[in-house]
Amino acid sequence: MVNQDLTTGDKAQVADQAQGSAESKKSASKMVTTSTAVSQVNREFQEKSTLKRAGDLELPYINIAKTPLNADFLKLVDYEDAQKARLIPFFRVGKKMRVAVEEPEDPETKSTIEALQKQGYEVNVNLASSAGIDDALKFYKSTQKYKKIEIIEKVEEGAIKTYEKEITQLKDLPKKLSEITAEEGLNLLNVAAMKTHASDVHYEPEEGRVVVRFRIDGVLHEVFTIDAGIYSKIAEQIKYQSKMKLNVVSIPQDGRYVFVFNKNKTAVRVASIPTPYGESFVCRYLPSGRKALTLEELGFQGLALKKLQKASTISQGMILVTGPTGSGKSTTLYSILGIMNTPENKIITLEDPVEYYMKGVTQSQVDESRDYNFATGLRSILRHDPDVVMIGEIRDIETAETAAQASLTGHILLSTLHTNSALEAIPRLVNMGLPSFMVAPALNTIVAQRLVRKVCPKCVTSEPISKSEEKEFSEIFENLKKVNPGIEAQIPDKIAKVHGCDACSNTGYLGRLVLAEVVTITSEMKQLILDNASSVDLIAAARKDGIITLREDGFLKVAQGLTTLEEVHRATSVLG
Repeated sequence: MVNQDLTTGDKAQVADQAQGSAESKKSASKMVTTSTAVSQVNREFQEKSTLKRAGDLELPYINIAKTPLNADFLKLVDYEDAQKARLIPFFRVGKKMRVAVEEPEDPETKSTIEALQKQGYEVNVNLASSAGIDDALKFYKSTQKYKKIEIIEKVEEGAIKTYEKEITQLKDLPKKLSEITAEEGLNLLNVAAMKTHASDVHYEPEEGRVVVRFRIDGVLHEVFTIDAGIYSKIAEQIKYQSKMKLNVVSIPQDGRYVFVFNKNKTAVRVASIPTPYGESFVCRYLPSGRKALTLEELGFQGLALKKLQKASTISQGMILVTGPTGSGKSTTLYSILGIMNTPENKIITLEDPVEYYMKGVTQSQVDESRDYNFATGLRSILRHDPDVVMIGEIRDIETAETAAQASLTGHILLSTLHTNSALEAIPRLVNMGLPSFMVAPALNTIVAQRLVRKVCPKCVTSEPISKSEEKEFSEIFENLKKVNPGIEAQIPDKIAKVHGCDACSNTGYLGRLVLAEVVTITSEMKQLILDNASSVDLIAAARKDGIITLREDGFLKVAQGLTTLEEVHRATSVLG
């Protein structure tokens, strides 16, 4: 406890010490204030001197320390190069760029400017003070907490062996996204999608966070979540790249952009919808480097394969591929085009967008903003003397009429429709407004298809078939043998059961194959179409010709150990 009974002398001494301490603090404060004031005066003098020098050099002046710097512009020049050149990019519109420099004639500065000009930039040089450049470089350095995306692009494919490992690594992405610019962030996400072979990336805003999911082999995987603040910048970048309206957030928008990965262009189709927590995006990736697979590689076999191979040799007529979105319709069309792509054939496609680039094929892309759609584009294509025409989809009566007329006047016409089964394409065309007398002679072949996952060869096992499964096989194969007496359809003793391992991300599946239903329009069926016959009559005629249904094809592939009953049920459940 402190003794508070001080003598008069003690009190005087304490008072003197207190006064001295106060005066000392006052003096120190005065020195700091004076120093700050002097610094400010020196800074103002330096800026005024730089302004005068800029006038002498006939250059624009910029107080770069007071100019808000956009981190996306800073990435145009490496920090090390900017530091050596004493150069700061601070503004860009398209290929027009403004930079702040300390010494325009410095060799490093001139070299960096020349490098930018070689990249196609129109560089406007502005003079800045030395202190201003120092301040800007401090901010510049704070944005360089990441490695270049090019390093990630060069990762050896063999270094990442499984989806599971890839997805685990991708969980580091939220931290990386918080440290880099929005443009680099989107590039990183693009690379991640390519590395995992994702067909789609889904951005799904929720309260306080955004869930990012990748669709791999047709199934969605939740990869990671990101902060809503970071996502808002990524969302703006997606819209900017896709040429969407940045100031529109309350209505759906569609767009597309292109990026380069492993020297191949990849188109990304983007769709947005508004939600209570922000805009949700789905990005569909369409790499141009993919080669068109053969029909056999896709999973076509037996009678379906023979019918399609025969259809690929026709001289005129319409070949339609039907199925829901994501069922591989376009991929099948490209496989057929691969067979037709000979020096004797002139092939033109009209797509939305071009998904595979094929040598020897003239490929065009619709542009609705310029009234270049499937209907108007198809009319233009027919004036280019094609033998084979492929259009991405028949969406309306105008396109359907032009397509039918093309197939009736010596052309082969390939396209897609959204129907559940092959024969449903006929009433669909009629309901669009295409008369039966055009549908009957125009149609040659209709394909319906679904995609199922293939079992992982590393972890699949064979297990004895159950009584209920045996009953299912019995019913399916009995009906199949009635229309195809010679078909090999034996009820298996064992069927595939999936488990999961590192190779398949513990899903039990690896890759996909097609379930197919191929109908050749016979003379009898053409007459039934002209007579506006019922679907029952059309199915009966198709069965006479040996049609194998989607579900039957699925059971045949389960019997071969290629997929599972669960996958067949999932893909064909809507068919009843």
